[in-house]
Order: sequence, then structure tokens, then C-alpha cells
Amino acid sequence: MPDLRTKFEHKLLFLTSSTACAISFLPEGGQDMIKQISHLGIAVKELEESMNFYRTVLGLDPSAPIIGGNGTIKASMIKVGEVHIEILQPIGEDGVMAKFLEKRGEGFHHVCYEVEDLHLAIDSIKNAGVEVLGEPMDGVEGLSIFLHPRGTHGVLTELVQKDKEERTPETD
Repeated sequence: MPDLRTKFEHKLLFLTSSTACAISFLPEGGQDMIKQISHLGIAVKELEESMNFYRTVLGLDPSAPIIGGNGTIKASMIKVGEVHIEILQPIGEDGVMAKFLEKRGEGFHHVCYEVEDLHLAIDSIKNAGVEVLGEPMDGVEGLSIFLHPRGTHGVLTELVQKDKEERTPETD
């Protein structure tokens, strides 16, 4: 593991929140940690119904469904320009997505940012005092982790280090 002090500039960030001030260790260049928005996650009750809406009403092309979340989520990716929309339906009633839908209903679930090196990004985020949820896991697009909304101004945030090759339903 590289010494973070040699890899990162130390920058003091004062958050506008009345409760926090945090020291952040950002990669040199500041925004270089985030490459781009990867996708926006949308929670739905019925994936096929949602896929049909995107196809027939908006003229977009949803991917074939993919099973993720350790078998608790069925997802479809829809490319819109350089970003994707990930529509997510829970499988069963016990997973995180099922609980989200029960509590909040259908709609926006999370934003996902692509990073070059997930482990360095996690170190930087933890050093800034932001809570990560669990450990990195294999997701639809590659290795990913979620950040707790209380550290990201109320937005569930995912970071992903994309695989070298695109996944298809046949390769999952």
C-alpha cells in the first residue's frame, strides 16, 4: 500500500454544514479521483414495465436484465449519451432495495461515479471522514462501494472501478 502522504495533497475543506469541518486528502489535481458520472440508479417495483416505458415512450434501448446484489436485485442498464440509467427491481422482500422501495417508493436511488482506482478513492474518502458502507464488491459494472448518505449531503453515492471489458447478461 503506497504512503498516502506521498500520493495525495493535503487540503482543508470547510463544509458548509453547520456541523462539520473535515480534512480531505484528495489526489493531486483535486477532481482527478472522479473520472465521470457512470450511472444514475432508479428504484422500480416492476423492471419489465419500467424497461417498456424507457423503450416505447423515450425511445431508449434497455439492456437485458442482469441479476446483481448477491441475487437480491434485477437490473437493466440504459445508455443515454455517455451516462447510463440503471433501473433496479428488488428480488424478494428482504434485500436493501426491497426495504428502500417499502420506505421511500419508486424513484431516484443513487448516483454512481467512475474512479480509476477504487482502493485509493476509498482511502481518500475515509481520510475525509466519510463513512463507506461495507467492503468493495463486484457489481454490474465492476468493483464498487457505496458511501453513506449522511456523509454525502443526503445522496446515496456509489463509486465504481469499471472492468476492462463490458459485461453482458451472458457473462454474469
